[in-house]
Amino acid sequence: MKRREFILALGGAAASLPFAVGYVSLIGALLVIPTSLVTAPLGVRAAHAMSKRTLEMAFGTYLFIVGGRFVISLVSGQ
Repeated sequence: MKRREFILALGGAAASLPFAVGYVSLIGALLVIPTSLVTAPLGVRAAHAMSKRTLEMAFGTYLFIVGGRFVISLVSGQ
């Protein structure tokens, strides 16, 4: 199935989602787009204010936390 056909598919689980076009939630899009537009410049400023090493350590810490949460959810079965 091509990507646009998957997005616009109107049957199955997507039919039960309110305010959705296929598998795309319009409410989600309306919340994510403005939030991204506001926070992207803040992230760029913060990244440029940090040294390369600090940025690497911050990203590594983030990945470690996300990976840890993933492992915990796998072990706990939730």
